Amino acid sequence: MYRMLIVDDESDERKVIRFLLNKYNFNFYIEEASNGKEALEILQHTTIDILFTDIKMPFMDGIELASKVQDLQPNAQIIFFSGHDDFEYVKKAISLRAINYILKPINPIEFKNTIASVVERAETLEAEQSQHETNMIYLKNHILYRIINRTPIEVLKQEYSSIDLGFLNNYSHIFLIQFEESFFDQLPYGKEIIPFNENISRVINIPFDYINMNPSQSVLFFQEQDMPSEYYMELAGKIQEHIFYHYEVNSYISVSNKITDPNDISLIYDETEGFLESRFFFPNTYIYPKHISANNKINDSDEDNHLIKTIQRDIEFGDIQSIRLSINMLFTKYKSRQCVSHLYIKFLFSNVLQLLAKDLLELNDSDFIDSMVAIYSTQNLSEIQTIINEFLDKGDAKLEVNEDSPTHAVNLVKQYIHDHYGDDLSLNLLAEKVFLTPRYLSSIFIQEVGYGINKYIKNVRMDKAKELLLETNMKVHEICKSVGYSNVSYFCKSFLEDFGLTPEKYRQTHS
Repeated sequence: MYRMLIVDDESDERKVIRFLLNKYNFNFYIEEASNGKEALEILQHTTIDILFTDIKMPFMDGIELASKVQDLQPNAQIIFFSGHDDFEYVKKAISLRAINYILKPINPIEFKNTIASVVERAETLEAEQSQHETNMIYLKNHILYRIINRTPIEVLKQEYSSIDLGFLNNYSHIFLIQFEESFFDQLPYGKEIIPFNENISRVINIPFDYINMNPSQSVLFFQEQDMPSEYYMELAGKIQEHIFYHYEVNSYISVSNKITDPNDISLIYDETEGFLESRFFFPNTYIYPKHISANNKINDSDEDNHLIKTIQRDIEFGDIQSIRLSINMLFTKYKSRQCVSHLYIKFLFSNVLQLLAKDLLELNDSDFIDSMVAIYSTQNLSEIQTIINEFLDKGDAKLEVNEDSPTHAVNLVKQYIHDHYGDDLSLNLLAEKVFLTPRYLSSIFIQEVGYGINKYIKNVRMDKAKELLLETNMKVHEICKSVGYSNVSYFCKSFLEDFGLTPEKYRQTHS
């Protein structure tokens, strides 16, 4: 509902205006003032859409009032009404961009037409403002997406010289929300991607911006707040629980370190994504990085047993990088533990050594016993680590001889993605195609390509969508299906974030 301020030193005139507004069913919030000075006091704390003012009034006339209104509230529309048919007044009204100049006594029909045109113009301005705000949100998201993908800020400043990129200095932390499988393009009716950020905002009480990276990953950018790191970890837990409650699916949330320079955003993002690597080792843990304190001994044996089983499985697959990662996690964990029994640590790593010696290197019993004696003869954890690393290096050399190179496996996956971009492409499915564990494939893919599989799939699909837009007459919803998306609104939003234009606008612009 629009707000109108009626200013006239005669109360009867104000009553006439109210009467006519009611007669013609114009529904406004109405404020009244008896002169310009009183009106100005109201305008200091109240926003109006329409100023309906007499010209000749005590203390401050309507012309001076309108001039001040333009400075205070430039979007307010001005209507003058006066008992003086004076050309000088009309000229001043025109110079102040008044909507109309109505003579007293007011002609009801003229009044009705004037107010109707003002309402129509207000609706148009409101729609234009809303569209502009929407466009700015999409543009900001596009810029954030490019920064995460390592576009230098200086390049963006040149490309968007008319846009103030100062907002990039406001971010202090990012949250990476990750799903195991495709999520954002598979939401059922009523739970589409558009309200996702609005949905999770119910449990977030600090300002944030949101971008979607791909069907299984989104990023939250939090503006600078004087909050301790524990606050962000707790907030991540609330968001994860809310997502599970509303969508009935588990998500993993990684919390970044503090951002001190906007130029580091892409590096911070990569680091934050790396925190999620450890989720394979900690079932039922959804918030990362996982900090292991000296006082936290709950489920230590469960975690250790899970890591041992993971190492054993990775040995079966010949996944030396994952083996190293699991073993390094054990060393990192116990380097910070001063009160754990040395005997337990030697027992734990003797189990690791047994797996390496027997299952990976296939040593005979004599060599294996010698290695076990060496473990129990060590004086500190560093000595144990040296022994384990020697076995890892031998295993690495053995696997290099026996296994195909990681590059070959990655190339096979890339080719499969290009051949089947329209199909459901999950990490598990791709890993099966090259007989690797999902985690190992994810790791070598990032090493070979420079970014993750989900981003690669999205890039292939977006490039194909762009090609189909320019080279065929297919409708947008048909292209959406053909490149592997089931949700048209999600597809259009992803395209906009990648190319800065909607699919239809891109086709119009480049045809």
